[in-house]
Parts: sequence; C-alpha cells; structure tokens
Amino acid sequence: MLIGVAAQYRTTGELIRTKIWGLLEPYVRALEAQGASVVVIPPQAHPLEIARRLDGILLPGGVDIDPVHFGEEPIPEMGEVSPERDALELELARYAAQHGIPLLGICRGIQVMNVALGGSLYQDLPAQGFRAIQHYQKSESGVLGHSLEQTARSPLEALFPRRLRVNSYHHQALKDLAPGLRAVAVAPDGVVEAVVLEGHPFYLGVQWHPELLPEQWGIFRAFVEAASVSVLDSR
Repeated sequence: MLIGVAAQYRTTGELIRTKIWGLLEPYVRALEAQGASVVVIPPQAHPLEIARRLDGILLPGGVDIDPVHFGEEPIPEMGEVSPERDALELELARYAAQHGIPLLGICRGIQVMNVALGGSLYQDLPAQGFRAIQHYQKSESGVLGHSLEQTARSPLEALFPRRLRVNSYHHQALKDLAPGLRAVAVAPDGVVEAVVLEGHPFYLGVQWHPELLPEQWGIFRAFVEAASVSVLDSR
C-alpha cells in the first residue's frame, strides 16, 4: 500500500537561507503501523505524475495558507505562508476529490481540503472572536487539550465515542465550508474539527493531530483500509 504524503519543511542556513523538505517522523510511524509504505512528495513541476501511482494521499500539518486562495487580504495575526506548499497541496487535494482517491488531511491538511474545493478560513481564531477554547494548547502533544462532539456520520463514528478529547495546535480554522464538504465534528465553541466530502469513498479531514496519539491511530487504519479497497476496485 503506497501512501503519498505532502512534504513539510524547515528553513536552514544563515548566509544562504534554504528549505529542507521532509516529513516529521510521527506521520511515518502511524502509517507504517498500518502496513503502508510512505512516499514523501516535495513541491515540483508535475506532482500528479506521482499522485497517479498512489493508493492514498495524506496532507500533514504546517504553516498557514495564503488567504489569496480564498479571496481575502492577510490580517496582522496571520502566520508564515508557503507558496510552494499551497500550490502542491491544493493540486493534490483537488485531484483526490475529482478521482476518488482516499485522502486524509491533518490540521493544515483539513484547511487545504476546504480551500481547494472553494471554502474559506478564519485566519486567526482569537483575533476573529474565538477565545473560549484553547485551540493552540500550551501542553505537550500527548495531552488532550479540549473536547469535540461528532455531529454526523463519518469514518470517525466507528472509532470513537460521540464526545471525545483531542490535542490541538492550530490558530486557523474552517470558516465557510466548500460545496460538498460536510462538518462531522465540532468543538464546544463551534469550530469545525472534522469534515468529509459527500459521495467520496474516503475524503476525511481532522483539525487535531492523531499522529501524535497512538491511541487514535485507528484514523490511519481506516485511511489505509480505504486505500486498499480503492486499489481492489481499480483492478
């Protein structure tokens, strides 16, 4: 089972600033535990040449999405953006939606899914009125920062109770949902925590970081199982 994961980066160097493209280890471990092999996809001219060979696509966490992609000017509280990541991941998200390829979006990934299909984002939750819940928790990753409630049917339904707690490391969030996307879990303050795409075999986005919570790796199992079914159906 071959899962492609869009690359993350860090910037290095003092005199010559450059980006090192790669992937944080927890994503690899969570996928490997389900029997999947991982291909890291850095920004490049023709990413769909790789996407066509994949059984599934994962969009990981990372920097903010440039609001130009949903018709807004940046507010002062917006963080770092990456034109390279935006271009790559928006293309992958649209391709997966159009061709029925299983896709899992995590944190930034759920936001990319929404923007790719025509939705918008809150650029900064506290600045835009959401102060009741700590969406960027101060505790370490294994701590569950806040609760959420499942509100509609989704792959999460078979994995978790209706109410559960999750970790949380984001300051942007979904605002207007894209056509076809359906919210399936929300935080107590109404922030969307998970979405699916209607009519798609597996197009799931979650706003938290299950890769850091081995007890929640069932999300990756469901994703890889959907990719397996997709492969069988294509043969």
